[in-house]
Amino acid sequence: MTLSPAESRLHSALTDYLMTVRQGGAASMQAAWTEKLKFSLLTLETLESELAPHLDPRLRHFMESKSYRKAHDYLVTRSSELANPVESRQNCRR
Repeated sequence: MTLSPAESRLHSALTDYLMTVRQGGAASMQAAWTEKLKFSLLTLETLESELAPHLDPRLRHFMESKSYRKAHDYLVTRSSELANPVESRQNCRR
């Protein structure tokens, strides 16, 4: 099982945004970085309004609060839980 199409689109946009932020704006590339950051933020705002009715309430809250790192981490955790459901995990007792 994987993320829904809406969640996958949002995950991709959040990853792009976080990578842009991480790159920072070196003085020689400040204008290009600023434009890329603006585009990433616009994309996230557009996706938030478009996908809000289809998102999990907690994820929607993160997006509305502009907590993009939390939203990204939530989707990563959700993706790993879907790939390895609790029922299929083995109990490792000593």
